[in-house]
Formats: sequence, C-alpha cells, structure tokens
Amino acid sequence: MLSGRALIPIKILKPLGDWNKGDIALVEDWKAKVLWESGIGEIVDETDKVIGEIDRAISGERESEPLTALPAGLYDRAEFYIYYLENYVRKNPEESIDVLGIKMTKLANLKKKYRYLKELRFKKILETVRLRPNSLEVLGRLSPEERRIYIELSKIRNEWLGE
Repeated sequence: MLSGRALIPIKILKPLGDWNKGDIALVEDWKAKVLWESGIGEIVDETDKVIGEIDRAISGERESEPLTALPAGLYDRAEFYIYYLENYVRKNPEESIDVLGIKMTKLANLKKKYRYLKELRFKKILETVRLRPNSLEVLGRLSPEERRIYIELSKIRNEWLGE
C-alpha cells in the first residue's frame, strides 16, 4: 500500500532532526504514516485536493477515447488518504460529531470516486490490449500499477492469438 511514491504534507508537532514544531514537511507516504502514528506529526488533510484530481481524471477519461496520463502518484495518494481517514475516525472517537461526519463523508466520496476511476481505466486498458498490445506510447500514459496489468494482459493476448 505505502510505496514511497506519494508525497504527503505533515505538520510537525514535536521537534525532530531539522524539523521544528509547526513546520510543514513534505514526506513519503510511509514516513507520514510513521510520524502520524508516533504522534510526531499531524497529516495535512488534502483529501479534497485528491478528490478534485480524481474528478478531473474521470472527466478526462470520459472525454477522451484513448487512455490519458494520470497525475503522478494519484493512486498512491488516494490510497494513503483512504488509510488516513479510516484510521482517523477509529483513533479519535472523542472528536466532535461534526468533524467525524466530515471525515466519514470525505472517506465515502474518495472511495467511491477512486473505485470508479480504476474501473473506468481498467475497461480502457482491456480495450487497448485488444487493439494495441505492447505499445510503448500506451505504456507512457499508465501508472506503475496499470503498466503491470497492461503488460501481463498483452502477453496473455499475444499467446492466445499466437502473435
């Protein structure tokens, strides 16, 4: 899940190394998780920004026949914020009902849109494999996770058709 490919902003709560209390640091997702879980940092909630990026990606996919390039690390950031929101609600039951309600709403919205984007792109990947297997141009527009799917399905397609 946490790959180090997503950069997450975190507010430093306790001095650590070169960071002072109150600093905002941009760190890899796994470091953000460790800092947050240890109480050294607080995640800067950019869920709305990630949801906006997913919305733009969905819109781009709907308007374009071929696969479009996604913002770098979008899947990784979405998965990180899903992790963060799920755990925030679990770890902060004493938080106000309004704050928890907002976090739960963001979580539901993020999960729904993230899944829809993945399904939309998977359908396009399947069609692209059928028409253009092993295309370097297509590979350049795919996320690392999607590249693996595209390459494996291209191999299966070519074996099946004897190409």
